[in-house]
Amino acid sequence: MTKTIFRPAIGWLRDIPFGDETSRGNGVALQLLLFMIGITLPLIWPYRIAVLTNPLTFADWMDLGGDVLVVAAAWAGIVKIRRGKVESATRLFVATMLLSLFVTYADRGLMNAMLDQTYVVLSIVLGGLVLGRRTLWRLYGVLVVLFAVGAGSDVLRLSAHGANHPLMGAVNLLPLALSYLAITLVLDQCVSTLRGSVQSAERRGMRLAETNRVLEEEIAAHRKSREQLIHAQKVEAVGRLAGGVAHDFNNILSVIEGYAEVREDSDDPAVLRTALYGVAAAARRGAAISRKLLSFGRRDVARVEVIDLRRSLRDVKHVLRQLFSHATTLGVEVADDARYIRFDPEQLELMILNIAANARDAMQPDGRFDIRVVPAAGGRVRMTFRDDGHGMPERVRQEVFEPFFTTKPAHAGSGLGLAVVRDLVRDSAGTIEVESEEGHGTTIVIELPGVPRHAGDDLSQAPLVQTLLVEDEDILREMWRKRLEGDGFLVMEAGSAAQALRLAAEFAHSIELVITDLRLGDNDPSVWVDDLRLLMPDTPLLVVSSHFPPTIAQVDGIAILHKPCSPDMLVSEATRLLEGVRRAPALTS
Repeated sequence: MTKTIFRPAIGWLRDIPFGDETSRGNGVALQLLLFMIGITLPLIWPYRIAVLTNPLTFADWMDLGGDVLVVAAAWAGIVKIRRGKVESATRLFVATMLLSLFVTYADRGLMNAMLDQTYVVLSIVLGGLVLGRRTLWRLYGVLVVLFAVGAGSDVLRLSAHGANHPLMGAVNLLPLALSYLAITLVLDQCVSTLRGSVQSAERRGMRLAETNRVLEEEIAAHRKSREQLIHAQKVEAVGRLAGGVAHDFNNILSVIEGYAEVREDSDDPAVLRTALYGVAAAARRGAAISRKLLSFGRRDVARVEVIDLRRSLRDVKHVLRQLFSHATTLGVEVADDARYIRFDPEQLELMILNIAANARDAMQPDGRFDIRVVPAAGGRVRMTFRDDGHGMPERVRQEVFEPFFTTKPAHAGSGLGLAVVRDLVRDSAGTIEVESEEGHGTTIVIELPGVPRHAGDDLSQAPLVQTLLVEDEDILREMWRKRLEGDGFLVMEAGSAAQALRLAAEFAHSIELVITDLRLGDNDPSVWVDDLRLLMPDTPLLVVSSHFPPTIAQVDGIAILHKPCSPDMLVSEATRLLEGVRRAPALTS
């Protein structure tokens, strides 16, 4: 409470223009002293005059004049301190007190003035603490002279009155001089110690400032070295990544080239159809590599939905069949009470393919790879991937999820597969563990939050959906249009953003679905989507692109589809988006 009351006053006293805390502290203390003297002395004299029965003598008027000078010096000193002149204020105040002492000693003598030593003590203390040791000893010399003046006044007075021993008037001179000599010695030692401590602290501060400067330079040099090291590591990582990706894409191109040569060897439609299926499969594998790179670089946007693991694993098993040798045994088992999770379907396929690819490289052609899905504690789903390959040592097991870590030969892999798997699992609030021992195969255990599923959730597709299709690539737009119309979509086409906006403005009341490329010419992707949403805020929007801004999938009514994609994938995603939009009102009613 007391601190709260006096805090503004103390803050005002400290608000003086000083460069160091020592001078500021002296200024605060000296202001308090001068305020006390400037206020109390004027109050004492009315009291003295009121209690005196006799009229004021000449000596009383001399004392009053001296006190008036001291009060004036006190207020003048306060003004000087507020301007940052502490030493000047101290000199003025001390000089005024010494002048008052001289008048008092000369008029009354030393013996009559001994009872009040206030001005004597204040002069020597202030001089020593504020003005320094040299001034302290000068003040002591001045005080001894003043004592002598007072003693001489006493001797003259006694002689004038015919005293037998007039020198008795100087009897207090030596004791006073010796007493204040002791006080001066103590003050000198205290001031010396205090100023030595201050100087030592200032030197330490300078050394600390110099040390801090050196440390800042070293930190800056260390930061620069670290940035150079990170840059070198990035360059090395990009080189390793490029080698692995080039290897994967060269394999894909070799497959496509091989299937393309079939046209020269055979005109059989069945053979050509098989070759085209092979080209399509190679293209899908290239898209998977692209998604892997985007996922690792954190540029990909997840499209999370409820997935039936039994159906998804049944579909992916056909892909795994092509990945492994024909002699490899594949086992897939999904428990009825652990079928559903919330995950991105493409990322789930990517995750399984990455795990399976590592298992294939560790297995013999006639090995076995099993996927087993069972319920786990807390409503979670446990997915176990088991191979009977050569396993891995403990050192490799501990580093298996590190980006770019690989035990494969140079240019035979990017080292991103399991790093991407780990990140996908963690992003979905899951856990992943690896159990492996050399010569005894490897088991990867993934746990993800399960989703309860109830009967009657499947919704049928509504026919004849009025759709606006926006794509600036004419061949691709034509292919998509035909596929959409074959599945009951009524399609109006737009080859540019401007054309699409005109159609959207004209038919906003009847368009039920918009399918659009994200990047049309020089248009800003985010601005383009905002323009469409402004015209049709409640119309479902399917955005197709190779990569997306991070916030685009966070808007209700917007779905995303990664390029490259087949017409079947486009229709499937459009249907899924419409089902989700139609399901929402039913769930909220």
